Amino acid sequence: MFPPDRLQASCLIPGNRGSVLPCFPDTHSVSETMSTPTYQSEYDVIVIGGGVLGAFHAYFAMRQGLKTLLIERNVFPQQASVRNFGLIIPSAMPAGRWRDRAIASCEIYSELCEFLDVPLRRTGTQYLAHTAAEADFLKQMAVACEDSLCPAEYYSAEETIRSSCCLNPEFCQGSLFFPHDLQLDPDQFFRALINWIACTSDCDYLPNTTAITVESQESLACIRTSSGRTFQARHTFVCSGADLQTLFPEIYASRNLQYCKLQMLKLSNPENRTLGTSIASPIALTRYPAFLKAQSLQGVSLPAPDPVLQERGIQIWMTQNQNNEFILGDSHAYSTDAPTEFLSAEVESHIINYARKMFVKLEFEVIDRWCGIYTEAQSAGLFQQTLDDRIHLITGIGGKGMTTGPGLARENIRQLSLIQSRP
Repeated sequence: MFPPDRLQASCLIPGNRGSVLPCFPDTHSVSETMSTPTYQSEYDVIVIGGGVLGAFHAYFAMRQGLKTLLIERNVFPQQASVRNFGLIIPSAMPAGRWRDRAIASCEIYSELCEFLDVPLRRTGTQYLAHTAAEADFLKQMAVACEDSLCPAEYYSAEETIRSSCCLNPEFCQGSLFFPHDLQLDPDQFFRALINWIACTSDCDYLPNTTAITVESQESLACIRTSSGRTFQARHTFVCSGADLQTLFPEIYASRNLQYCKLQMLKLSNPENRTLGTSIASPIALTRYPAFLKAQSLQGVSLPAPDPVLQERGIQIWMTQNQNNEFILGDSHAYSTDAPTEFLSAEVESHIINYARKMFVKLEFEVIDRWCGIYTEAQSAGLFQQTLDDRIHLITGIGGKGMTTGPGLARENIRQLSLIQSRP
């Protein structure tokens, strides 16, 4: 776990299990209390962007004993890193490097959530079948699943209906259940993590600040902010998420990156019903890499979803947050130009109409709606490039950031430590 002496004494409060937990300032005054009182002019590592990639690169740099500065343009991250279901789903990743990163991320989240006292739920994921062909495919996938770190169990139609309060028996023909998938509240988690980082002696946090230039100067990277501050670092990680215009726009423009805008809803739950697990529609079977690879291995090809849904990138998830509210989504609108945050009533209607086929006993009263924007490297699934051996650009991880970002960040910082340790 984490040695308590890594926290400043003023940030320690006793936990209910004899552990040391971080104290969290009032969010109304957070801009005054979160930022580090004084800053050095030079750091071992500077990370730009406090989303999932940035926060975890800063965290692991700090854990390696590197004096670190994390710069975030808002008080806390506000884009797709906190506007998602909070699902950590190795089940969606094919066996290999990305699944390994996902499983590593599960371990990282588990350790951190226990320390930060943030709820982490092993809800599991249930992927539904609507046709006999989909059910047969999932049944064969369960038989072939030999990964003990990501086990799966096939449920018949009757078992699927019994597993949840709200599934439509006329829709479900079976399901594949992955019990080890996790869920947390991403906004709560990143506020707690960054708040704790700001209290440590090895990492400074500079919120409400935009880095406007990053340049190599001799053996260091020089960072200048919109407020006129300058910092230097031996290594700088630029994890600026959906912002491809402020830093290195010419590089991003030439690297086959695209934007993805997702749209999500929160539904009321007046009767306090419980789903029991996170539920994915059959569209997932034709969208996620693990299922596409399984189709290839089985020599089958499941039909694509309705063209109207496919055009809008709609894949239905239904989950519940820790307040027992239903979270429904989502859509994926891809573009090469930065999208607006306007919401589409048409997309919302398509999401709800498909969900009505999957679920019964739900009122579908929308009590909140939002969008999130991330970037995706269209061919590689990740964009990483190092400039002058000290400026590291990392973005384009797509929709798998929550699931694999922590594991990826740990890899990168470990590799950096190996480079620095060479004579």
